[in-house]
Amino acid sequence: MDLHYKQEVTVGTLVLVGVLLFIGGSLWLQGKTFSRAPKISVQFEDAGTLKRGSPVKVSGVTLGTVSDITYQSYHKVLVRLDLQKIVNPRKDAAASLATVGLVADAVVNFVPGSASEPLPENAIITGTVERGLMDMGGEIGNSVKEVLANVKAIQFNELTDNLNKTLTSFRKVAELYGDTKNGPMSELAGTMKRLQAVSARIDSVLAEAKLAETLHTADSLMANLSRLSTTAEGTAKQLNGILGKINKGEGTLGKFASDTLFYDNAQRLVKSLQQFVDELKKNPGKIGLTVKLF
Repeated sequence: MDLHYKQEVTVGTLVLVGVLLFIGGSLWLQGKTFSRAPKISVQFEDAGTLKRGSPVKVSGVTLGTVSDITYQSYHKVLVRLDLQKIVNPRKDAAASLATVGLVADAVVNFVPGSASEPLPENAIITGTVERGLMDMGGEIGNSVKEVLANVKAIQFNELTDNLNKTLTSFRKVAELYGDTKNGPMSELAGTMKRLQAVSARIDSVLAEAKLAETLHTADSLMANLSRLSTTAEGTAKQLNGILGKINKGEGTLGKFASDTLFYDNAQRLVKSLQQFVDELKKNPGKIGLTVKLF
């Protein structure tokens, strides 16, 4: 064999091996093997957010992916699952569609089953849809709405009862005050009648007292008091003048009050008279009387 031909065969073989290794590595990285892996068909009523490449989990471990989603009719969606060879589906296998996370990512939970017979190749499993977080949130929201509606209904009933009680009490009060015979209105009417009688009595007393004459007499008394006040004012002025003169030493009283010599003479005169009276009491016969006849 020619050397050049051997080199070409060698290079071709290496290229072919490299291509095979590349394809095998790519399939291995994608979770696929050259061995025959089970392919399962599951029919769901609604695929939800499921898409090609969504994970398939067995006991919480990702052991496959969704390879195809086909719409057949209303409430009939056929989903094909590619599982790893380690999964051994049995005749009683089951699958359910669930959502995880806040963004509701879809995942298929696969149960291989425990029956003795394996799952037939063309068998179609009827899948179920599990309640997700959003569904439970919706149910919780509906429950909260029902609770709030019940609370509002209770509050409305309590408000209605309180309003009815208030209206009943108001009606009783109105009936009580509307009773003109036995209620407070009867007492008020009696009080008003007594006030009217007192007022009439006051009017009659005032009429009998001749109020006009009394007022005229009071006016006359006030006029007399005014004149008396004027006279007293003049008398006070005169008294002030007299006292002023006395203070100045004018007149008899003024001199008596201000002249000390007059006071001394008057005192000596009073003293002499007192001595004369005392002497007369002691010797009544010694007083001589001189009588002159013209």
